[in-house]
Amino acid sequence: MNPTAIEGHLKLVLLQWMVIIAVAWVMGRLARKVGQPLAVGEIAGGLLLGPSVLGALWPEGMHGLFPAETQQSLQLLAKLGLILLLFQVGIEFDFGHLASRSRTVTAVSLAGIIAPMLGGLLIGPWLHRTFAPETPRLGFQLFICIALSISALPIMGRILLELKLERTVLGAMAVSSAAIDDVIGWILLAVATALVTSGFDVSKLAFQVVGVTALFIVLLKLIGPWLRQLWRKWTTAEQPLPPGFLALLLIVLFACCLATAKLGVFSIFGAFLLGVALHQETGLVRAWREKFADFVLVALVPIFFTNTGLRTEIGALQNSTAWLGCAAVMAVAVVGKLGGCWLGARLTGQTNREAACVGALMNTRALMGLVAINIGLELGLLTRELFTMFVIMALLTTVMCTPLLRWWLPAEFRKLLPKD
Repeated sequence: MNPTAIEGHLKLVLLQWMVIIAVAWVMGRLARKVGQPLAVGEIAGGLLLGPSVLGALWPEGMHGLFPAETQQSLQLLAKLGLILLLFQVGIEFDFGHLASRSRTVTAVSLAGIIAPMLGGLLIGPWLHRTFAPETPRLGFQLFICIALSISALPIMGRILLELKLERTVLGAMAVSSAAIDDVIGWILLAVATALVTSGFDVSKLAFQVVGVTALFIVLLKLIGPWLRQLWRKWTTAEQPLPPGFLALLLIVLFACCLATAKLGVFSIFGAFLLGVALHQETGLVRAWREKFADFVLVALVPIFFTNTGLRTEIGALQNSTAWLGCAAVMAVAVVGKLGGCWLGARLTGQTNREAACVGALMNTRALMGLVAINIGLELGLLTRELFTMFVIMALLTTVMCTPLLRWWLPAEFRKLLPKD
């Protein structure tokens, strides 16, 4: 690409970025007005800019603003934003509470996988027979189970941050359970992909599990303490995040992303694991937040939402059978995830309200669910009707989260909520 072409490409990407930030900002504030987190408005903004709304009302305008040649640039910016967000989610949470709550985290995470998968096994055969009889049955069934069991760790993190619950026992339990569920979900998604494309490989699955576990132990026991020690040595009152340390931190962050990508568990989990390994250093957490948090949330994360909206077309379901299928997917998703996680928390001694709040948080699918759904479409495991049903499910479970949290939150946590 010659310099003139690069300049033209850059101008178009900058224009897109301006529009994305503006729409996300406005829609996020509108969402706040109706008691929803910023993320819900930003997702809606992404859908507004995509084929579901702008493309339907003014297709020439949408394709003029978001031509095919800039898609890779937007995808790259979106991935970088998600990496920084997951690092921020990991570093913001206080997991010190979990020593006495490990039974709950284990029970909630297992219930959050098993119960939705059982629901997927229940409705999968009917969905396959009614809406996708031409697709491979085994691959279809496995994918349905995975799509129902995945949580949205980044959006859950943002909701907790916005509600000032990020360093509470409740927040730590939910994000830890979601992290376990999402790792399992993404590994199973990789298995489903392998099943469809090249057959099931047990050795690869074992390698992924062992590799991620080993990486986390190394980060927790070696890399994390080393970085925290260096930060304490290099930091000053004038420079709470020295340039030299920042350079080293970014190098380690990207290396962790490369490691998990190499393991086949997506780069964002490397960022999250490194954040968890550094969360004990509250001064470092505060310095990162003051320097980068707003930029990540305002400028980068909305690109991810918009990029997904550009690839998501929510068309009307054509008949009563399709709407019945949509209702079935929604009911099984909520009962399996929210109900299963509530039961896991209750069986390990949590109060009814605490268990319900954990279930509401775990029930959030948002864009992690949408990413999985798009993979299913690309693999040929979902028809357009089924794709629409699962998109609606992912969005509605996200919209449900904050109202349910405010309704069920125990009194000792309610006082932490921001005054709107």
